[in-house]
Amino acid sequence: MWRNLRGPARAARSRARAGCVLAIALFAACAAGLAAQPAKKLVALAPHAAPALELKDTQGRLHRLADYRGKVVLVNFWATWCEPCREELPSMQALRRRSGAGLVVLAVNYGERAARVEQFLAQQPLDFPALLDAFGQARQTWKPPLLPASYLVGRDGRVRYRALGEIDWSGADAEASVRRLLAESP
Repeated sequence: MWRNLRGPARAARSRARAGCVLAIALFAACAAGLAAQPAKKLVALAPHAAPALELKDTQGRLHRLADYRGKVVLVNFWATWCEPCREELPSMQALRRRSGAGLVVLAVNYGERAARVEQFLAQQPLDFPALLDAFGQARQTWKPPLLPASYLVGRDGRVRYRALGEIDWSGADAEASVRRLLAESP
């Protein structure tokens, strides 16, 4: 059957198969990666320029990371099917509320349709934007190795911390890291 496909149909089938393999690999990485990380915490990185990020939220509003320069930005990659992702969202909301207007949270949904994300948000509302990356453009530039994956971007637009796996964003360590970044001048 596969041999009879020609041209665009064969290419489409190949892309669909590759997408399925990627989804399975990501799910396995999410499960295995979290099990392999006993210490779930923010890790300081050598500061480097944040990759571009330009996505629409569930309301159709465009968000560009560059537009938030001067603020501390928490970029979080998540999916509705990822249990650790869902579990850490409330602690992100708590951190954002305590940190005030200087902290922006951008929750980048990993490859799901808008209807599925909206259905999830109806059950678990967020007070920060859920961005849609249905075609994987942010995934390709940021390259999160597993879900959830989070990056703290300083006021200067450089990535300063990374967290792979679920962490308690309302905990003292995460809050101290955010406060240090908020204290820096833009």
